[in-house]
Amino acid sequence: MLIVLDARKLVAIDLVFLGAKVIIVEFAIGILFSAALGVFVLLRGHGSLVQVVLGLYLISIGINYVPMLIYAIAITKANSARAELGSELDNKGAAMAKYRRQSLWLLVPLSVPVIVITQTRRPHVNDPTVG
Repeated sequence: MLIVLDARKLVAIDLVFLGAKVIIVEFAIGILFSAALGVFVLLRGHGSLVQVVLGLYLISIGINYVPMLIYAIAITKANSARAELGSELDNKGAAMAKYRRQSLWLLVPLSVPVIVITQTRRPHVNDPTVG
């Protein structure tokens, strides 16, 4: 199965290399700033289609950061960032390249929540309780 985005691991690698304070603040600002800017554009757009689309796009980018922030808080509380990545940290360069590519999904409107919800609802192949 092709994994388009593994948000937990993307958050975990950010936490390992940048630290919890930086990442949690980054994601919180990503949510608030994108949403606020989107609302501002919508309110100042005077009905222009381009500005409505831009405003909605910016709001959706802010929404993309919500699951990322939730994961960052949960992983930080559990102190499990390195465990989330497992042996992937053995080759830091390859891991960074892999998750850098996956981070591009943050620019696709509402993609992260949809992917996360889809992944959490789908049973895992190696789960012994699935049969």
